[in-house]
Amino acid sequence: MHNSDFKSGHPYFRPASSLVLSSSITLNSPVIASQKNDLLDSLFYLYFRRLARRAFHTIAARGLNHLRDLPADRPVIVFCNHTNWWDGILIYLLARHLPGRSAYCMMEEKQLRHYRFFTWLGAFSVDLDSPLRAAASLRYACRLLRQNRTALWIFPQGKLCPPHAPLKIRPGIYFLAQKTPNALLVPIALRYDFFREDRPNALIEIAPPFPATESSTERLAAECNLAIARVTQASRDQDLSGFTPLFPPIWPINKRWEWFKRALTGRLRDFNLNN
Repeated sequence: MHNSDFKSGHPYFRPASSLVLSSSITLNSPVIASQKNDLLDSLFYLYFRRLARRAFHTIAARGLNHLRDLPADRPVIVFCNHTNWWDGILIYLLARHLPGRSAYCMMEEKQLRHYRFFTWLGAFSVDLDSPLRAAASLRYACRLLRQNRTALWIFPQGKLCPPHAPLKIRPGIYFLAQKTPNALLVPIALRYDFFREDRPNALIEIAPPFPATESSTERLAAECNLAIARVTQASRDQDLSGFTPLFPPIWPINKRWEWFKRALTGRLRDFNLNN
């Protein structure tokens, strides 16, 4: 996200630049720096949670233990496919399941200039049209990853891609893995589909982490594609066994009507919200 060395004595402002970045990140920097703000982060979390709950029947993840069980003394790079606008919101909400971590996200500079408030939530910019500016963003990310509590979220495709296309990654994430050998990498796949309800389901597949020292461009793509294949199969089968809702779902119209009919006939004991 954006901005340079914002410094304030206010307790809610904790500029990433003041924690881990050198003074070379200035107002003329090619990187729009993250300016994390705990208070605004909490407010936006409530807003985005409400927005997502109203948009989806359920937001469910499989493999949450892979996030919750990550060791606290190693930085984390979480990478996933990128198919639509909702991806950024979902990973922002999912980041709450990494307790004790400072979450950051690499965001396209054109978008971040338009939505500057994302800098308060941990975003910083990357300019994919300029190799020099993109390299500066990677150096910025490396500095963030020097802190063991950092969790960096990244879309390695670098752009929106069709959900059925095999994931092809840009070299940036492999560069970060090489420069941060103590990091753990966590592949994630996102999938959106309608089942029987009036709103779509958002499914998240979280694969087991693996060390940065064991990464390669081929493995990074293969691990993410494997997670995509698993969540795609679950969606095709409409099988949510093993998935945990991130939030209590809002009842769809058909379930409200079914509950009403069963209430009238005294058969509520047979009501099942999930079938």
